[in-house]
Amino acid sequence: MSSLVAATVTASLASCALGASGDGVCDEASSVTIAYQPGLGYANLLLVQANEDLEEALPDIDITWRELNSGAAIRDGTLAGEIQVAAGGAGPFIIGRGAGMQWKMISALNSMNLQLMTMDPGIRSLEQLQGDGSIAMPGPDSIQSIVLRKAAQDELGDPRALDSQIIAMGHPDGMQALIAGQLDAHLTAPPFQQQEAGQGAHALVDSYDVFDGPHTFNGVYAMEDFVECNPDVAPALIEALEAANEEIATDPDSAAGKLTGAIGDMDAAEISAELTTEGTEFTTGPIGLGLFASFMEETGLIRERLTTEDLFFENDATEGGT
Repeated sequence: MSSLVAATVTASLASCALGASGDGVCDEASSVTIAYQPGLGYANLLLVQANEDLEEALPDIDITWRELNSGAAIRDGTLAGEIQVAAGGAGPFIIGRGAGMQWKMISALNSMNLQLMTMDPGIRSLEQLQGDGSIAMPGPDSIQSIVLRKAAQDELGDPRALDSQIIAMGHPDGMQALIAGQLDAHLTAPPFQQQEAGQGAHALVDSYDVFDGPHTFNGVYAMEDFVECNPDVAPALIEALEAANEEIATDPDSAAGKLTGAIGDMDAAEISAELTTEGTEFTTGPIGLGLFASFMEETGLIRERLTTEDLFFENDATEGGT
């Protein structure tokens, strides 16, 4: 955490990189980089990209789309001023905010359950997994890591009981390693957990059970200075996401056709089925981030309890968010 704190302090001083000039006067961005990770959890954002809605709404801004393998990498890129709109899980976002990083959620992307998968039919509990077994996930501060620690607290009495077993690995690589027998478990997300189940894996943990109901998986975030200096970007993004959510809800086959090639090697029929699977909802309204933040504060992952004012920009998407 100390390196992140140092980076945050440095970034707070580098206002030019965050959208304001050195004299405090805003410079509107001529280009915006939007970063995201692999997986179904970014389907509506990828649909915005496919439909070129932002390019149409913001014709004077050059939009660049960039895929990275972890929320930590996206957070670091945002700190460095290389990324203006960051899409990722709640874990890296809350850890960054808790360390003093001046960013907030513009909009949620979805609510999804996250599962800890294993191919070993003999492992049916975290107690049986505890020990030398390797557990892959995008990173030790990913939202998956928060789910694992909460499950470890509930089942083993120690939120850090499995920390030494965590291996940082992107979802696609983690899935392949699990199926190949190179991992004991993989805490992942749709569609990877469903694909692993199709290869004989079973779930040990489900995040909806751990956190007592549906919760936001991914959201889009930006630095406060950037949003203030570029007041057209966040509303345009929210409007585009709402249109994408409507398309997914009313015509998932059409949406899936546009996403073929953007979500792994899934074909349109597989994508369409995943878009409408139970436990998955594409929505701009955040839910349950306060529960994650409270657990993270209680277990020392962040220093102070965060309020909704700390976590969310005030807009139509986040109104009433929890």
